[in-house]
Amino acid sequence: MRAGPGLREELRRTAERALPNEACGLVGLREGELVHFIPCRNAAGSPRRYAIAPEEVLAALKEFDHLDLELGAIFHSHPASPAYPSPTDVAEAVPGVLQIILGAPPDWTLRSFWIDDARVREEPIEAG
Repeated sequence: MRAGPGLREELRRTAERALPNEACGLVGLREGELVHFIPCRNAAGSPRRYAIAPEEVLAALKEFDHLDLELGAIFHSHPASPAYPSPTDVAEAVPGVLQIILGAPPDWTLRSFWIDDARVREEPIEAG
């Protein structure tokens, strides 16, 4: 999977603005490249959990459709833990949708994972 120009930086800035809580959002995909990030409000308002309100998901999907994009990934940050899916992340993962996690500052390590049937498989993201 490739990341479009500036995507990593945009995710990091979004995570920094959300501190001390987790940040979250959706990323649009075109021809194998993650190209458009839509930040969403963390409805859980928590440093250990995130939730995207259904109306924000619907609005993002409509924007992706308008831009001729697919839902490529769900993004969230871990402000106090590594960039690896927590048990909650695994339990709540959407099958078939890449999960991007940005780990704790100051390193802000970015990793992504396919999570299906409680199986976690890392998917490297290359710079676009």
